[in-house]
Amino acid sequence: MEKNTLLRNRPYLYLMAAQVVSNLGDWLSLMAIFSLMAFKWNASPLEISFVVICLGLPMTMLGPVSGVIADRMNRKVIMVVSDLFRCVILLGLIVATVPWHIYVLLFLLGSFSSLFTPAKSGMLKEIVNDEEMQQAASISSVIQDGAKIIGPAISGVLVTAAGLNSVFLLDSISFLVSALLLFMLPKTRTFGSKEKAEHPPMISDLKEGFLYIKKVPFILYGTGLMFVSMLILQMADAQFSVLIRLLKEGSPALVGLVVTCSGSGFLITGLCLAKYKVRSPWLAMTMGLFILGSGFVIVGYLAHIQLPHSFIWAPVITFLAASGGGFIFIPFNTAVQKLTPVHMTGRVFGLTGSMIMTATLIGPVAGGFAGNHWGVISVFIASGAGLVTISLTALLLRKRTERSDHLVTESAGPTQGTTPA
Repeated sequence: MEKNTLLRNRPYLYLMAAQVVSNLGDWLSLMAIFSLMAFKWNASPLEISFVVICLGLPMTMLGPVSGVIADRMNRKVIMVVSDLFRCVILLGLIVATVPWHIYVLLFLLGSFSSLFTPAKSGMLKEIVNDEEMQQAASISSVIQDGAKIIGPAISGVLVTAAGLNSVFLLDSISFLVSALLLFMLPKTRTFGSKEKAEHPPMISDLKEGFLYIKKVPFILYGTGLMFVSMLILQMADAQFSVLIRLLKEGSPALVGLVVTCSGSGFLITGLCLAKYKVRSPWLAMTMGLFILGSGFVIVGYLAHIQLPHSFIWAPVITFLAASGGGFIFIPFNTAVQKLTPVHMTGRVFGLTGSMIMTATLIGPVAGGFAGNHWGVISVFIASGAGLVTISLTALLLRKRTERSDHLVTESAGPTQGTTPA
């Protein structure tokens, strides 16, 4: 196969360009919302936590149904319409005057995002060959993590210079630009259950998605591994700012530095995986969990003994731990893309995404209660030890997860629809 054919795949470039614009806009507005809630409205920690909940809850509730819709309808149309609705919803943030206005608008925003995500996963399967899927997923991850690093910094400058409303307006425009870029994608095929003209009840399509996940060991065990890992990870990760506050040299500047290094760690891993192929996704995931868990244990222990020079060791260890995190998510998403037939991609990603998002929402709440009861440092050490234990246990399942998956790949591959332009 020719080198760098992915960079000559015009539909893929349109899809990634749309992601650059919308991801950057998302982080601009999210930071502006936190600033609005914290500094202008003096919201409580509980009120601020509802921001994340309202964004994530729709994916948990609607993800499976959105996956069915993504498999039944034209994925290009779903993405364009979702972006246009999100463009309008973001304009509503300009006139919001109380927190519940924000919550309603964010829930609506999350609802259309839950429609967009499985449709995007299905589109990626249609326009990218399996041989290039890891590179494609890695580039997408690099864009997401890059926006996470750059977006908050730009948002802070814009809020200071032009005000909050300018940020919301800019994010609204970003979704409009994204919709225009997605409109340039080629026409896509629509899939029903086994591509029949008449659709069976939605519950039948959902059942078919569940049965397919159950049939493929890697997707079944991988989703379970991701659920448990994200649950434990979020218990500690959500308390990072509190942990930094406990350090003698802790400050908001150190929190910002740690967050930047965390994003940079994911970014570097994404760049590496865009260039080097992973032969065993399961092994990469377990290795990533081990590195991430070890980082949490070390950070927790060093915070416990109050090691000096935290401006050096905290960012460095966070960077290394986050680098391990990249080896969890990118290989998992790549393998699921390869193992799933194009006509079932929406359902599979809708179901797996719903499970993972559920863990992401439960984890911070559980971590908050655990932190109040046992202390944040104990939560970090226990969470890290839990991730290390899970990684070692998961190694025992390696042969089982990789057994017969190559047969599924062979049956899934030929169903790809659109040929890269």
